[in-house]
Amino acid sequence: MSTRIILFTGKGGVGKTSVAASTAILLAKKGFKTIIISTDPAHSLSDAFATEIGPKIRKISDNLDAQEISAIDAVNKYWDTLKGFLSGLFSTQGLDPVSSEEIATLPGFDEGAELLYVSDYVKQGNYDVIVMDSAPTGESLKLLSFPEAMSWYMEKLFPIGRRTAKLVRPLARPFLSVPVPDDSVFKSMENLYDGLKEVRNILVDDKITSIRLVCTPDRMSLNETMRAYTYLLLYGYPVDALVINKIFHGNSGEFFEKWRRIQEGIMKEMDSYFQDLKIFRLMFSNEEPTGSERLQNLGREIYGNSDPYEVFSRSIPIEYVKSGDAIIAKIKLPFASKERMNLYNRSGELVIEVDNWRRVFYLPQTLQNKQPTSAEFNNGYLHIQLR
Repeated sequence: MSTRIILFTGKGGVGKTSVAASTAILLAKKGFKTIIISTDPAHSLSDAFATEIGPKIRKISDNLDAQEISAIDAVNKYWDTLKGFLSGLFSTQGLDPVSSEEIATLPGFDEGAELLYVSDYVKQGNYDVIVMDSAPTGESLKLLSFPEAMSWYMEKLFPIGRRTAKLVRPLARPFLSVPVPDDSVFKSMENLYDGLKEVRNILVDDKITSIRLVCTPDRMSLNETMRAYTYLLLYGYPVDALVINKIFHGNSGEFFEKWRRIQEGIMKEMDSYFQDLKIFRLMFSNEEPTGSERLQNLGREIYGNSDPYEVFSRSIPIEYVKSGDAIIAKIKLPFASKERMNLYNRSGELVIEVDNWRRVFYLPQTLQNKQPTSAEFNNGYLHIQLR
């Protein structure tokens, strides 16, 4: 049995950690060897389980381990060679050692390194399930988009940089005051790139990975969840469920009557907007779900008779369909709009920009000379005509 990955994300404060922890406990109780890892810089797993966890793997109970990944430890473990080169480079420019060390951790390094933990655990095969309590939505999207961003850099710029360094290094070393990267630095980059490609292939495989959105029934949370769903689909990540948390009980008193009506209206919208997903509802609790027993009860309340291990829904993020002398690229983007989007063909790459997020689709070789001539939305899919 291959390792199953279930990743939870959502707006800050919606109860994502509690939902992730309760899912992990249920899976462990079912006999699955489970680890729950937190990639949120503001770790809350220790609070949820009411026990200190930290960056080392901690046994919580039979079949259940937990870990709060340290970004510093992750960078030092996976980016050590490259970071050492950059730190030395900045030191030659007059920066003190502490500042050089800090700046050498370039943006995205910590996200990339955290993902490599997942890859290692899958390769080791010690766990049946990895549950990920990820950062709030924006940080999670940075985490999940990093492998693709690095892919473009490695394929377009890295070969040029390596060839240039190989030519310049013997001639320039006696004259330059800055170090020229040697083969070990480039080899380190290649290994990291290969690792990130592997983990992305795992995370976009809907037979292995499920991303579950957690939200509350209010307008701000709904809007962020719709955006997150769109961006995740843009990058090809499989979302299979939505957990609506903190729903007021019908007997919560006259004071909350207006809030209950608002929540009912929002939840009707969610039922309509997220028809392709399994939707779970979780009532507002009068006590904090901390400790294993309460978390287990919370998990039962969320899933009922459903199995949290199950893949609740699947969809094809992109497919190509022939239409006359044109090819139609169909991409699932249910909440995007033309006003927020830009698309073009860049040397055989179909580039789609939605708000601040950009995805590069590498077109099949037979389509690389075709240009997007029109685009329209149809039943939640963006249809791009290529001629």
